[in-house]
Amino acid sequence: MGFGSVSFVHADEDTPLAQEMDKVSSSLKGLRKAETFADKIKLAQTAQKATLKSLEYLPILFKDIQGKDLAKGTADYKRLIGLTYAALCELELAFIAEDDAKADEVVDKLKALKKEGHREYTD
Repeated sequence: MGFGSVSFVHADEDTPLAQEMDKVSSSLKGLRKAETFADKIKLAQTAQKATLKSLEYLPILFKDIQGKDLAKGTADYKRLIGLTYAALCELELAFIAEDDAKADEVVDKLKALKKEGHREYTD
């Protein structure tokens, strides 16, 4: 992905990036009310799609960064999004296996990734 194909947006406002992250968050919150593993699988898949879509945007914090700093920040942002996507796939696998204990473990991993991402890339 080249830098030219990515939009800079505020992650904490009503922007495309925030909207995608809200879909991830809403899907994960929806797990508490989901009654079946099939419902949980659908929520995990919705979060996966939004996570991939978020790669089209960069946090606004990057707009004044250039050169190697931009490359480093962009790579790290993509790393976090990739780890989040991988964890969401693990979550889907846990639901397919009907393994609530594994799902809880993965949700904890997702919470830690969210915390790291917000610490690094939000105002």
